[in-house]
Amino acid sequence: MNMMAMLLHMAAAAFPVQSAAADAAAETSRWIVLQGSWGFVTTLDTADAKPALLRAEVLSFGESHGRLFFYIMGGFRDESAYPASITMSQAALNHTTSCDQAGVDPEDPRCAKITFTGQMTLSSGADVATGKAALFAKHPQMEHWPASHGFQVYELVLSDIWMIDFYGGGANIAPKAYFAATPKHNVPSWPPAVESQAAGTVEEEVSALEAVRSVPAAAATVSAPPPHGQVAKRARWLVYHSLWTSVGTISVHLNGKPWGNVRSVADGIGANSTGLPVLYLPTPDPTAVDIHADAHATLSFSEAALADRVTPKGQLCGAKDPEDPTCARLHMVGVLKPLTSAAAQATAAATMCARHPKATWLCHGGAHTGGKWFTIEPSSLFFLDFYGGAADLTIKDYLAASPLAEDAK
Repeated sequence: MNMMAMLLHMAAAAFPVQSAAADAAAETSRWIVLQGSWGFVTTLDTADAKPALLRAEVLSFGESHGRLFFYIMGGFRDESAYPASITMSQAALNHTTSCDQAGVDPEDPRCAKITFTGQMTLSSGADVATGKAALFAKHPQMEHWPASHGFQVYELVLSDIWMIDFYGGGANIAPKAYFAATPKHNVPSWPPAVESQAAGTVEEEVSALEAVRSVPAAAATVSAPPPHGQVAKRARWLVYHSLWTSVGTISVHLNGKPWGNVRSVADGIGANSTGLPVLYLPTPDPTAVDIHADAHATLSFSEAALADRVTPKGQLCGAKDPEDPTCARLHMVGVLKPLTSAAAQATAAATMCARHPKATWLCHGGAHTGGKWFTIEPSSLFFLDFYGGAADLTIKDYLAASPLAEDAK
């Protein structure tokens, strides 16, 4: 166990975690929804597959008193209600509230991440007007989307809320507490109040914990994307420059419902990029539990998550709505495979260190709970970066393309 991991483990055991208070967690969850505008939605495709297959999409949302509304194109899903989850990250917020500005990695527990699970339900009656008002207020261009596409208002009727925003692991938030809370960004101080005789030990732990903040931020490397016609190169560009993903799984703790979780990723450095990113899963993490039971997963990437694609005015994706087809997104469907060789694990750790200098624990021993390195063995790709539906992109063409700007002409 490395020193940082040991200190985190000792500190979590020694001090109560302030953010674990139900009211504070509920307030923070409401704040993320208020500040956010999009997320990765995970569902199960039960029409043609048995057992059901995971699918994912990027959807923008509107909120009204905590209720989550979506504008979904007709024919995309014909059911009036189906199980779904939406995964959001504080790292997806604009440059004034992002984890990048706070100096923490997307996988750092202090970078809040939250998953809402429930039934995606077609709205009716007064809820249609409520949903449209919420959606159009946050996404003005939605009001002008083609009527011929048959957009309809849906609401994710919540049954489960899971969030992590500080050390000590994730926690569930009761929907009743969530709806009753006032949006507020609670940033716990570290450590909580302690007896004076422990002051010396506390100061040492705080010093070690905060040392991570002194690590220089990663240099900006995001170039302008390749033209939309260069499908494979643009998809590789997106994965290469992404620092985090939503891992969609079939949930064990929710008895088979679709679920998602934010994890940091790295896809090599320069010519060492493979297009198959690596990620680390601590053993007790819900995603690790899911993968142990069923290794099928989706890895989702969005141009809206790239910090360098935020405009000076704080607009995401170069001032395009995250759900707009021209805001590129890629969903990799396949199986997560553990890296078994020492060489592959060492390469994964070194790559993660280079791309995530604020998450030094990822290359210095991993989580104190233990864990494994994974990559994905894709079986299909869904890539959208322009109007007209998903691009024709094979796994072979994707893997053969280069993500580097100098090779994308």
